[in-house]
Amino acid sequence: MDRRYQVFISSTYTDLAEERREVIQALLEMDCLPAGMEMFPATNEEQWTLIQQVIDESDYYVVIVGGRYGSTTAEGISYTEKEYDYAVEIGKPVLGFVHAKPEDIALGKSQPEMKAQLDAFRAKVMSRLVKTYTHPADLGSAVSRSLILAMKRYPAEGWVRGQYAMTPETQAEMAELRARVSELKLEVKSSLSTIVEVPEGLASGEDSYHITGRLAFYRKSDIKSGSYTSATRYAIDVSIPVTWNEIFGVLGPSLMNEATESDLRKSVFRFCENIVKDEPAGYMPRDFGKFQALKVEEELFQDVLVQLFALNLMTHGVKKRSATDQNKYWALTPLGQDTLMKLRAIPKQSTEVGA
Repeated sequence: MDRRYQVFISSTYTDLAEERREVIQALLEMDCLPAGMEMFPATNEEQWTLIQQVIDESDYYVVIVGGRYGSTTAEGISYTEKEYDYAVEIGKPVLGFVHAKPEDIALGKSQPEMKAQLDAFRAKVMSRLVKTYTHPADLGSAVSRSLILAMKRYPAEGWVRGQYAMTPETQAEMAELRARVSELKLEVKSSLSTIVEVPEGLASGEDSYHITGRLAFYRKSDIKSGSYTSATRYAIDVSIPVTWNEIFGVLGPSLMNEATESDLRKSVFRFCENIVKDEPAGYMPRDFGKFQALKVEEELFQDVLVQLFALNLMTHGVKKRSATDQNKYWALTPLGQDTLMKLRAIPKQSTEVGA
């Protein structure tokens, strides 16, 4: 299986830019994935979490020590040494490379004021198995040979293409899971298609229900005067008899594709208003002039929701929506669909003679 390894490159930057290029080129020729400070500026503590993550995800760690100790953290330790200590701490395979003749390094690529810290860090790195180099070109080949050996001694997980990542065992397990998902879908579909009967003992169908509300109106005398909009409104309590079939026949169509609780509330209130407007004589006083509004209590609407839910005519919506959608949705149950079709579907007209 074609597997690629990620290699973290740790070093100071300004003095070892050419050396890093040689190492990166060598890694690319080996089909490895180089990672290091080119990905992020390792110059402040805010980047440390990201650096740790990249080291964690890498398979091998390469440290290069030249003539500079590098910029330091608040603790007085260089970022290169901090990265090295972390790689050793987590047990990452470490490949160390130090300059064979530090005394020959040009002054512009050295850091005399940090010589003591550099010497201590150099000794720390050389306490483990390391390779030395003199010229950047030497470093590329040294890294290649050391990495090949490390791959044999310390096999790593590496990265593989997604099409090759699954083993036969994984593929078999996924096939079993797909089969189980299909079974569950059939079970759910079967359970949803089962029409549950209306629970006994609950008002339903043609059973009556009274919707009470507060009816506001203008008097006939105010309408005749032509200035009723500024006149005093009057109000009376009304009780509107309806059946559960009538209520469900109004709400059912909007539930076919799921509806918000707010939309259902508006439908109920509009239904009640239309009843009063269509039969004003049955609800209005003798001095009634013009309908203004009908207020139905929220508690009554909640009673309607609970009843239709208890009758297994509707249930909570299940469609996926955005996280910002805070609406409550309702939908028809199989029994609700069947009931709605009986209430609202138009039957075929008979064509028989004399029918």
